Amino acid sequence: MSSGCESICDKCPAICCHYITIEIDKPSGKRQHDDIRWYLLHKGITLLIEKDRYMIKAPTPCRELSPENRCGIYEKRPKTCRDYSTENCDYHSEFSDWEKEYIEIESPEEYDEYRESKKRKKKLKKKKKNERGSICKIKTSIG
Repeated sequence: MSSGCESICDKCPAICCHYITIEIDKPSGKRQHDDIRWYLLHKGITLLIEKDRYMIKAPTPCRELSPENRCGIYEKRPKTCRDYSTENCDYHSEFSDWEKEYIEIESPEEYDEYRESKKRKKKLKKKKKNERGSICKIKTSIG
């Protein structure tokens, strides 16, 4: 391990080794939204949304994680683990005041609220755009 990683990893309870994420397609229809609601009905499942990336997070500790929260196969660990960077480490967002770059949704109700919020923002944006267009037309006809 590099010295930079040791200091962070020494403090961390191996958060990244206690779950997996699986990327799913961004939902585009009623059935896909309903599938997400179904996923969220299962205990422990979380939906992560990062810009246009959708991921399902499932709590399941790595089989090779030692009781001391160390990797039991560090030298032979998978590429996914080797590629994991302390720059975007879960420890920062859990134990520091780093802002998360994604949204976590843990229930169908939260997902419905998120979708409604997006719809409201989209309507508001469209309304503002239409209002700006009307103001421009008025200025053009006056001037």
